[in-house]
Amino acid sequence: MPQISTVVHDTSEAMSIKYNTMVYELRRRGQDVIVMSLGEAYFDIPLLPMDDLPYPEVNHYSHSRGVRELRVKLAEYFSSEYGVSIDVDREILVTAGSKAAIHMTLMSILDPGDEVICFEPAWVSYEQQIRLCYGVPVGVPYDKSLYDCEAYVTPRTRAIIINNPNNPRGEVFDEAALRYLLDVARRRNLWILSDEAYSDFLVDQEFVSFGRVDPAKTHAVVFNSISKNYGVSGWRLGYVIGHASLIDQVLKVNQHLITCPATILSWYVARHFDEILDITKPQIRNVVCKRKQLAAYMDTIGLSYLPGAATFYFFVSIAPSRLTSDEFCTRLLLEDHVSVVPGIGYGASCDRFVRVSVGTATMEDNQYGLRKIKELIDKTS
Repeated sequence: MPQISTVVHDTSEAMSIKYNTMVYELRRRGQDVIVMSLGEAYFDIPLLPMDDLPYPEVNHYSHSRGVRELRVKLAEYFSSEYGVSIDVDREILVTAGSKAAIHMTLMSILDPGDEVICFEPAWVSYEQQIRLCYGVPVGVPYDKSLYDCEAYVTPRTRAIIINNPNNPRGEVFDEAALRYLLDVARRRNLWILSDEAYSDFLVDQEFVSFGRVDPAKTHAVVFNSISKNYGVSGWRLGYVIGHASLIDQVLKVNQHLITCPATILSWYVARHFDEILDITKPQIRNVVCKRKQLAAYMDTIGLSYLPGAATFYFFVSIAPSRLTSDEFCTRLLLEDHVSVVPGIGYGASCDRFVRVSVGTATMEDNQYGLRKIKELIDKTS
């Protein structure tokens, strides 16, 4: 058999998708599973009219920066909600999900052997995307502070990735932390890649986008997700905001890999932008409220988790279980039919944790799943 790329061969599966695939297979065999592993919240979104979309234009390629009407809507939203000004013709690119936007940006800034710093727990695809771009991921252990990051900077460091709010812990960086990172970036000539896919899942305090602390975008690259904040994950729509000189490079990669995101879906979101937000915003508040209630429930049953206030995730400690996080999740799924994600997928320092998503199951099922986690910890300690 001909050779396979060593880099791709050595790349691991996305841990969250691996477990969700196991769930789909169990369900196909008729097994009920409580799913606390999906990276989304299920919103009730009616199908809005499609007969007002520009036919037959929706059946064809759109601008490779994304439908301009959608870029305008996104720029207006960032200006009104976050105080970030965006040139819709030069500083934003819409593509097939924010995951693709992050990967294409890494391709645009890295040469082989360049390093990128990630704060653990780090979203499962950062490390593998860096490797796929022939870079070197450098993890900052979860028990270190953001303010320790400069100790990990070397002459090969090109960027620092932050996930704000964080998947999986729900942590939110305040303006002081972001300004510290910008200071490091300026002194060490780095990009700050700020993945803000859960920006709307912060309801009790103001969200500060990294684009606000670096309005000239000389170091800031901001990613966001229509998939998450609008409850349409299957549509694969996301975007990147940055300095025009960088976006021009990402545009080239986008043209060669994607061409453009789905034209009809882009037009649909552009035409119904405000209606969709009116529908999803209250549901976002509800899921964050559910998260808060489940945090209190975990306190009562003795489950520990890393602090955080946003998203619909928890990073739950499985200590003092003797199992690795992968062994723990496999056993929980096969024996108790509860699906969560192993912490090892979020960094080398995170094997004593599991990621729990509360966005799709009912309150009762979430509580049941949390009890089963506690019982398995006790059994295997």
